[in-house]
Amino acid sequence: MTLIERCQVSAKGAPGWVVFPDAVDERAIRAAIAIQEAGFGYPWLLGDFAEIKALCQKSNLSFDKLNIIDPQASPWCEEFAHRLEGKVRNKSFDELLTMVQDPLWFGASMLATGRCDFCIAGNLSSTADVLRAGLRVLGLTPGNKTLSSLMIMISPNGEEIYGFSDCGVIPVPTTEQLADIALTSAYNFAAITGEDPSVAMLSFSTKGSAKHEVVTKVMEATELVRARDSSLKVDGELQFDAAIVPSVGAKKAPNSDVAGRANVLIFPSLEAGNIGYKIAQRLGGYEAIGPLIQGLNGQMHDLSRGCSWQDMVQVLLISTKMKASTN
Repeated sequence: MTLIERCQVSAKGAPGWVVFPDAVDERAIRAAIAIQEAGFGYPWLLGDFAEIKALCQKSNLSFDKLNIIDPQASPWCEEFAHRLEGKVRNKSFDELLTMVQDPLWFGASMLATGRCDFCIAGNLSSTADVLRAGLRVLGLTPGNKTLSSLMIMISPNGEEIYGFSDCGVIPVPTTEQLADIALTSAYNFAAITGEDPSVAMLSFSTKGSAKHEVVTKVMEATELVRARDSSLKVDGELQFDAAIVPSVGAKKAPNSDVAGRANVLIFPSLEAGNIGYKIAQRLGGYEAIGPLIQGLNGQMHDLSRGCSWQDMVQVLLISTKMKASTN
């Protein structure tokens, strides 16, 4: 079975509740209908009933079986606002009440209080808005100091799977953040794919072939990862070709147990990661699933605003694997 087929089996075996805060959108409605009909989960749509119904009628979509919550009218808002007291400073209770009536904050609060298992947004909202709601309402997982993202990249024939990180959150990570990103990405990649992670810390240098402060940062981050988890296969710094092409890896890093065999690729900056995954997607024909947000104390994910409804379904399917690994 392909990765997505395995995720479908997992989702059907333990369907969870998923909330879509950006629900006044045909893509969210189509995703909710597809998830419901396939038995992958139980979707909630957040928004005004009349707006969602009008959109369904306009697009000739079924409305009757949709689960819809209007945050502006929900009795849960007071509870959600009280939860934020002490977390959000310099805000009155009335101001907090207004904040949680925003679908993003309402969806994150549903996740924080156990009313849903997944929150998938970003098809309309900006990344900054999604992450702000997630950080304020959910916070970071215990012991983790870094929020990042993971892209699952699947080859055109479906046989090769890679994890690319960070492609969506931290523009210029510190040494410590780079180590956090590598560890979290490795663990999530293993949970999602069932494969043993082999982590390459990428740079424009391989094993000292170039000298620069950014190369030194990658080298130091690699050592920090090794110190924190000695069982993890990780090496760096490695150039991209040395990381994934066996013949190149054997020449440039002959003593490495990662070079030429890496499946988790940690980019030195957001700029490199974001460009890299889009090159693989647009020129290489790889399927890009994500970004999957890592580090939040809950399964809240941020889609690209250019996503399709099928992308929204796939993020849910992948998320079921991520969540299973934390239970």
